[in-house]
Amino acid sequence: MGRSWWGKFIVLMFFVVLSVIYVIPTIANLDLEKTKFPFKQKVNLGLDLQGGLYMVLGVEFEKVYKEIAERQASTLSENLKEKGVEIKSAKLVTEGTVAGDPKIAVEFDAAQRDKVLAALKSEYPNLRLSDDQSGRFELGLTKEYRNDVRERTIGQSIEVIRNRIDEFGVSEPSIASQGEDRIVVELPGVKDIDRAKDLIGRTAKLEFKIVNDKAMNPAEVGGLVEEIEKTHGIAFKEGDKFSEYVGKINEKAKGKIPEGSSIVFERVKTGPGQAAEQSTSRLPYLIFSRAEVTGDDLQDANVAFDPESQRPNVSFTLNPRGAALFDKVTGDHIGERLAIVLDNIVHSAPVIQSRISGGRGQITLGNGNGDQIMQEAKDLAIVLRAGALPAQLEFLEQRVIGPSLGQDSIEKGAKAGIIGCLLVFAFMIFYYRGSGVVATVSLLLNALFLLAVLVGLEATLTLPGIAGIALTIGMAVDSNVIIFERIRDELSEGKSVTGAVEAGFQKAFGAIFDANITHGIVAIILMNFGTGPIRGFAITLLIGIVTTLFCAVTVCKLFFDGYLAARPGTQKLSI
Repeated sequence: MGRSWWGKFIVLMFFVVLSVIYVIPTIANLDLEKTKFPFKQKVNLGLDLQGGLYMVLGVEFEKVYKEIAERQASTLSENLKEKGVEIKSAKLVTEGTVAGDPKIAVEFDAAQRDKVLAALKSEYPNLRLSDDQSGRFELGLTKEYRNDVRERTIGQSIEVIRNRIDEFGVSEPSIASQGEDRIVVELPGVKDIDRAKDLIGRTAKLEFKIVNDKAMNPAEVGGLVEEIEKTHGIAFKEGDKFSEYVGKINEKAKGKIPEGSSIVFERVKTGPGQAAEQSTSRLPYLIFSRAEVTGDDLQDANVAFDPESQRPNVSFTLNPRGAALFDKVTGDHIGERLAIVLDNIVHSAPVIQSRISGGRGQITLGNGNGDQIMQEAKDLAIVLRAGALPAQLEFLEQRVIGPSLGQDSIEKGAKAGIIGCLLVFAFMIFYYRGSGVVATVSLLLNALFLLAVLVGLEATLTLPGIAGIALTIGMAVDSNVIIFERIRDELSEGKSVTGAVEAGFQKAFGAIFDANITHGIVAIILMNFGTGPIRGFAITLLIGIVTTLFCAVTVCKLFFDGYLAARPGTQKLSI
């Protein structure tokens, strides 16, 4: 055996030792926090192997489009006035519109039609003219703009969810879009299901709004809400969507409250300290609809403690723009109440005693025991730091997979894999004798390298991934069979053992390479266009193709060359 062979053998042993180091934590199931083993990384198990939460979320684009149209309507008059174009009003059309295609009614002097139309086309290219009447335009969002909003909303929602989950501490989450209006979230290993759902679904729309006490005092607002509930049979029960209840109240309050104002509620826990014995009361507020400062101006949020009560709250810091706005609004409304509104629910409404500079504030949380408030404060800080979801999400599907099911899958998968491999090894040794032993060693190394690469790439192993490993072993066996049968043919034609081995590997390589390239193309397609388990199968298969080519061709050839070099002139080969 020459230097070339020993060089290749040393390289092979290096990869073997390195692979063993990589797979020991996984095979031995080491506790990575307590073990003294130098390499602290395991193969990541997918949702189907370690349990967790699977959710399909729907994005409510109708609300997104409506909010965009409302913002356009509220600023349109002022913006056109700055350009020297006067219009009478710009309001959102509330009746007779198609869901998902809101309309804005613009009223103006009929003599100014061309001037208004030209200004709208130049300043608002994202609006289309859907109806043209004397002194009145009806505008809608263009199809291109709605498609752009849809793509951005899905992308932003995925990013916000990912940021929240990263801080929540879930390893290897899978978050991807599905279709045009759905997001699929897989959280392996999650045990606190309700907390994870709440953290993902919260919109975290933070707003600071002035309470309109000058128009109606708190008693009058409360009386109006009671009247609307009795007259129209509106009631809220725990478990119902609170946003729908608030929407119905405001719909029936039109004409009874000042324009530009809305009714929101603070939900207050009442009763004894135990959560099971508490009830929720709703404290109504009449606030101006326009937000003076929003969560877009938020710079940071952290858990802090009240120095007097020692209760946890959420302390926040605004960016320079938000700090300037907060300074102005508190200076202009001294003596009035400023409502801190989160997801359209008032968390507190303190009276502004003086101008607040510096862009710092805090959100006081509701009643509850210390652990509950602390958990709520931590989650709220995470949500505010990660940013607000650009749209309301609806939970369309949820599956909770228990860890016992995943463990059962691992045990049965491992058992099936071991039995299958033993049968393959037994057949190869029985049918190909000594060469079958070489094939068996090659297959074992193939499985070792495959698992090591999965750990090194931090890939996620799923149940279909285990199927990919089994398929990889099958393809590797096919490669060995092709090589060995080719060597047999060469020996039957009278070639020497050395010549037959060389010719067998050379002539079999083309067929092996073509077969694996075909599988590789399929794996790449599945990886790019598949989702979830399909991608797991494709990744495992793709890695297996590389390790198979290396082991079936390079490693097997190295073993045969070593055998022939140790027995020069041999006329027999155990095959």
